[in-house]
Amino acid sequence: MKLPVRSVSMPNRAASVVLLLAAVSLSLTVGTTTPAEAREPSPPTNCSSGVDRRVKAWAECKSGYGTYRVWARCNWSASTLYGQWKAPSRLGESAVFCVTPTNQAGIVMAYGIQKRDG
Repeated sequence: MKLPVRSVSMPNRAASVVLLLAAVSLSLTVGTTTPAEAREPSPPTNCSSGVDRRVKAWAECKSGYGTYRVWARCNWSASTLYGQWKAPSRLGESAVFCVTPTNQAGIVMAYGIQKRDG
């Protein structure tokens, strides 16, 4: 017993390939989320801080989300001073100066970075 062989024409084969590629593409687009997209935004990262000429504390963060600022304690105050809040970028820094018009001999005694999540 011989069964008839069905031939598939070229337009139908091309349409099948297009539909298969569309289905695969859609499933990859819908089903893939990177771990970074699935998590909550992270606080600023890639940060550094330091003291410039003993009178200025600075901080800079280059990546992540949220905001950051420098904090410092000066020799003339028991209070903590804070720099401006900044978003992470490659430009600019948060800074605090211990030398002021009323405290000409001010120097940085301690410093660090304060971060907020984004």
